[in-house]
Amino acid sequence: MSATIPITLTPVPVPVGVQAADINQLLTIITQYVAGSINQDVSFFQLVSVDPTQQTTVLIFNTSQNVFKYWSTSTGAYTPVTQFQWGDIKNTFMGGDSPQTGWIDCDGRAITAIPSISANQQSVLNSLFPGGTLPTLTPIQGVSNLPASGAYSAVIVAGTTPPQNQIANLPFSSEYNPVQSQNLASNTETLRGSQNELRTAVVAMQTVSEQFLEAFAAPVTGLVAQIFVGYP
Repeated sequence: MSATIPITLTPVPVPVGVQAADINQLLTIITQYVAGSINQDVSFFQLVSVDPTQQTTVLIFNTSQNVFKYWSTSTGAYTPVTQFQWGDIKNTFMGGDSPQTGWIDCDGRAITAIPSISANQQSVLNSLFPGGTLPTLTPIQGVSNLPASGAYSAVIVAGTTPPQNQIANLPFSSEYNPVQSQNLASNTETLRGSQNELRTAVVAMQTVSEQFLEAFAAPVTGLVAQIFVGYP
């Protein structure tokens, strides 16, 4: 994409005796004795595949690492413009060491066994893990097929009937009374029906709990933990 650069051209005095024999010499003289200046703030960056060892511009873009870098006067080198710090951890489905982008799998290997890392990256790892071994990190994998929100609270738990002491307080006379026996039978049947409703609620809760268990027993897998060790 093209852009307009605000350049001001200023003529420089041409030494006495300078003459052009043809149009080509005239153009050469014009370019030699014209000064250009940018009169507004304009930013430039250079595309490189390998960082220059000396400052060529304030900002570069490393195409092999896909990262912008600025010239650091304190280190005398180009430094990545990134939000990551040494030791940052991320979980990703794209596992595998990527020294060019600064990410290494945390899989318990000896640091000396990690291929293709730079001396700076190895130094970072040694400072983070003085024992010389990467930690083994296993990310908590995601789960799917969990019960719907509110599935537990939607289970209806009916109250126990008849109310407390209703059976205990049934009257019994000293002489046989079929009505009293029938009252006891009716209240006992009501209690049995109430307990059957409670059983139904327990079974429903058991079903939802089993769905929850199965969701965790069959997680979404493939996540890998990686640590940032800086760019080469």
